[in-house]
Amino acid sequence: MRVTNQMIVTNSLNNLNRGLERMHYLSHRLAAGKKLLVPSDDPIGTGNIMNMYRGLAETRQYVTNADYGIGIMQAADGAFVNMTETLQRARELAVYGASSTLPQDSREALAKEVDELLDHAVQIANSTYTDVYIFGGQEVTKPPFTIITETDEEGNEIIVDVEMQDSSAAGTSINIEIGPASELEISIPGNKAFADIFDRLIALSGNLRSGEEGQIEVSETSIGELEDSIAQVLRYQAEIGAKTKRLEITKSRLEELDINLQTLISKTEDIDVAESIMEYKMYENAYRLALDTTARSVQPTLLDFLR
Repeated sequence: MRVTNQMIVTNSLNNLNRGLERMHYLSHRLAAGKKLLVPSDDPIGTGNIMNMYRGLAETRQYVTNADYGIGIMQAADGAFVNMTETLQRARELAVYGASSTLPQDSREALAKEVDELLDHAVQIANSTYTDVYIFGGQEVTKPPFTIITETDEEGNEIIVDVEMQDSSAAGTSINIEIGPASELEISIPGNKAFADIFDRLIALSGNLRSGEEGQIEVSETSIGELEDSIAQVLRYQAEIGAKTKRLEITKSRLEELDINLQTLISKTEDIDVAESIMEYKMYENAYRLALDTTARSVQPTLLDFLR
């Protein structure tokens, strides 16, 4: 086969362009710090990296969910602590009011303080976390409990009832995902957590105002009922504590998984800078050598002799 000067030039240029393209690709990899610039570089590796990024996004969403759940649980725990303190004070007032030697004026004063405690208990039951009502079930935009009052003969407003805004919504649960196929209920049904508490405080206030007959009712009924209510709140508080602990453990595990995934992605996706620089320099030297060799291999033409 006859080798012409044009063939030598064409082949040399093609080889030089391939070397230049490789150097261009390597320089882009160095600038981006990534092994894979386009999916075609490594289709299987690209798929693996995409799966890892998806897993990382899901893990971070689970962490966010756990954080939110912990916030709700802590807010609920604080509400239960306050409710327990309120009920304990109401029990102390009931013990004072159960004394047969206590004058009626003093019982009236105790009844007024019970009314204040009742109002405070309703405020606790309407506690919020990030503008969400904690004890309203799935109805999180409206206060779950409303006070109903009446005016007595002396013109004083007395609490006669506390109504649940939507008892059906209060009984429904709110769950959060904290892992693949793993959910945790974070809602606390107010109609169950505070069952009969408001009625018992209203009854205590009425009994304290009812003279001798009411004093007997306080002694025989109200004190025991308040003790039951305190135990009821403490049971829910213990349940909240258990859920909070589970969320904290889950969050810690998810954060470790997040770090592991980031490390794995880095090992799979990021380049070894030192190795890449050496590879680039190797191709650069090869390119320079190819330029020099090409310049020597192209034979002089007739035009060179005519100068």
